[in-house]
Amino acid sequence: MTKEATLSVRLTAREKSSLDADARMKGIPSGTAAAGYIAEGVRRSRFPAIEFRDGQPGRVAYLVGSRWPVWMIVELVRELDGDLAEAVKLIRKPAALVRMALAYADAYPQEIKDSAALAARRDYAGMKKEIPDLEQL
Repeated sequence: MTKEATLSVRLTAREKSSLDADARMKGIPSGTAAAGYIAEGVRRSRFPAIEFRDGQPGRVAYLVGSRWPVWMIVELVRELDGDLAEAVKLIRKPAALVRMALAYADAYPQEIKDSAALAARRDYAGMKKEIPDLEQL
């Protein structure tokens, strides 16, 4: 389990109000929302080609300026037996950005594993296991 540390942060009244509204909408404490945004900011400073979007589970890492979640880039490269050049052609983004997505995945393997597992449960075969009467149209 990760040890937590406390940090005191000063916000303008307007920033605090916006943070509180966002936290209420998500049903979480303001401190939890703030901690999440700080963690994302730290990750973005280390991996500027990564952006975060709301999704399942929670905030999901994407390759900036694309519809490619990082977990899907990892899966694509794996399916291509590590052929980065072919992945770059399919993703249609510069190789440096794709390499940064893979570096992000290496730095946060559990996050990527969890996102891929959730996606696997959401395809037809995975949903059929959850809902035996499900029919494909």
